[in-house]
Amino acid sequence: NELAADCQRSVAVLAQHRGVTIEAPANGDVPFCGDESLLRRMILNLLQNAVAYTRSGSRVRVDVVPNGRVAWIRVRDEGEGIAESDRARIFDRFVQLDSDRHGAGAGLGLPIARWIAEAHGGSLDLEESGATGSTFRVTLPLSTSGLGAGG
Repeated sequence: NELAADCQRSVAVLAQHRGVTIEAPANGDVPFCGDESLLRRMILNLLQNAVAYTRSGSRVRVDVVPNGRVAWIRVRDEGEGIAESDRARIFDRFVQLDSDRHGAGAGLGLPIARWIAEAHGGSLDLEESGATGSTFRVTLPLSTSGLGAGG
């Protein structure tokens, strides 16, 4: 949760410029062994994406919660949602679904975030998406296997 709060502060200027509030409730810390800089990049990518695609005047929320032998990091926006036909493509490199935002990024944020989750023995998925927003869920094992075992 400390890492999520740090990322929230890092994205605060972008969020304020777009009129978006980022919520990162300070639930208890979830101990996890992994590469802090990569995990920071993963959360930053998800938050930046959520802020970019949510409606002005709305909220983005990031939660970190333990769930048995895994930790979930959920990032929820209040955007227009992702069309059913585009959902399979959002994790492809260089894909930009919103032509109005072309040039705002390289279309690498979600693919990089997914790679980081997978490098830690976890996953990143679009949990839900609809007219009231989208939720991305990172699932990370709480064991010391994978990338976290070395440091």
